[in-house]
Amino acid sequence: MPQYTVCVFPGAANDTYDFNVNEFTIYAVTAISVLVLAGIITCLYHTSKMFTKSSRSADDDYLASTLRPDELKTLHLLQIDADAIVLCGTKPLASGAYGDVWRGIYAHTTVALKRVKSPSPASVHDFIHEILLLHTLESPYIVRLLGVRWRRLMDIEAIVEYCDLGDLRSFLAASTEENVSWSTKATILESIVYGLVFLHTFAPVIIHRDLKSRNVLLDSRNGTKLSDFGTSRILDDQKTLTNGIGTFQWMAPEVILGTQYTVAADIYSFGVILSEMSTHKVPYSDALNASSGRALSQQAILSKVTSGALRPTFAEAAPSWLLEVGNRCLSLDPTQRPTTLELTVLVRDFIGAATEY
Repeated sequence: MPQYTVCVFPGAANDTYDFNVNEFTIYAVTAISVLVLAGIITCLYHTSKMFTKSSRSADDDYLASTLRPDELKTLHLLQIDADAIVLCGTKPLASGAYGDVWRGIYAHTTVALKRVKSPSPASVHDFIHEILLLHTLESPYIVRLLGVRWRRLMDIEAIVEYCDLGDLRSFLAASTEENVSWSTKATILESIVYGLVFLHTFAPVIIHRDLKSRNVLLDSRNGTKLSDFGTSRILDDQKTLTNGIGTFQWMAPEVILGTQYTVAADIYSFGVILSEMSTHKVPYSDALNASSGRALSQQAILSKVTSGALRPTFAEAAPSWLLEVGNRCLSLDPTQRPTTLELTVLVRDFIGAATEY
């Protein structure tokens, strides 16, 4: 029987085939996994987007439902085309706990845009009522509302006149007692008083409740104006105000204590501004603990103010008329403080005295 020799070669071809199959399987599984993952992410994105859109729409609907028909009508009458305003800069002009102010251009004029920092239906509702209140306040001593803009009601912005010299607090901080004349200061104080006269003789009466140097704006052409009416309240015969609203250094003792207060609380705040005009410093920044020599805490300041043990400091070189009216405005007893109408008479005298000072 013939003998055959069988040659067996290494199975390189089969190994390569198996390797190619395995490699293909890995690539295929990876590709499918990536596609599935991308599909899941896309689905989640669109679901989230739809949910956000639905949530925002619900917020807008709820917000609109909290406003009276006449309030909504007023907002629409005040509405400015959103594209007609160009925002300037990448940072706000001013930033507070609840809102930001930006600079913009509208109709070839520089304007200020105020918006809520973290909008919620409640915070935007309060902001809208500030807008509606400001709309009723037409005075050369009150910052003027030019209109509002929004694409969604939750994103509403107030468009107000721009004051090119900034706020009084910044103005005082950037200057010294010596390089700002008392005639200039008296003119600023006069405008503040006239702004308060307008509010306190309004029908019904309006209490600002957050009068401070940061809320006094200065303009090279249009003078001095009061701003920020977010905490302002209308006072009538049926309403009693007891909420402690304001910035603590400028708060009247009765406001700190949470007892009933009136427009006299604004007069106290004006007295604090008088002290700032003399020192150029933030009120109570010089108040120290007698034993440690450290700055007093906010709680300690509030306690001393309500007991009458602490008052804002006046500079030694301050004119006598400033000290006189300042002490009256800072009286612990609200009934002993002058009214805004009394202040107008005093301020007129101050203007003459300041010119000679």
